[in-house]
Amino acid sequence: MAHSDSELDGTVTGINVTPLVDIMLVLLIIFMVTAHFVSDSGIKINLPKAAAGEASVTASLTVTLDAGGKLRLLDNEIDVNGLKANLNRESKLNPGVRVTLAADGSLPYRQIVSVLDAIKQSGVTRVALAAER
Repeated sequence: MAHSDSELDGTVTGINVTPLVDIMLVLLIIFMVTAHFVSDSGIKINLPKAAAGEASVTASLTVTLDAGGKLRLLDNEIDVNGLKANLNRESKLNPGVRVTLAADGSLPYRQIVSVLDAIKQSGVTRVALAAER
């Protein structure tokens, strides 16, 4: 039988990509699992419970009102006037912007309504309340 030069030299003419694919799939799974922990906010608030709720489909701005009454927009402490100004600017740039209000369950209803009123006055039409299932 006639043998080619590459068979006699023992050189590899093909590349086995199976180990590479295995490693990439493991890395993908690790990133998918850890992405959930990274996206959670560092602010600890006690959200009220809801029996039925819907998952957020679109991206939104998060306004947080903690138990101490501190107001935050995207993890930056802000007052009501600053909230109105920032949301007014954002609603002009993106008319379909969605704002999610995450308020601590121990806060009085009056305080939550005043923040909701400020959000509505800024021109935002899509507002959601955050709750845990």
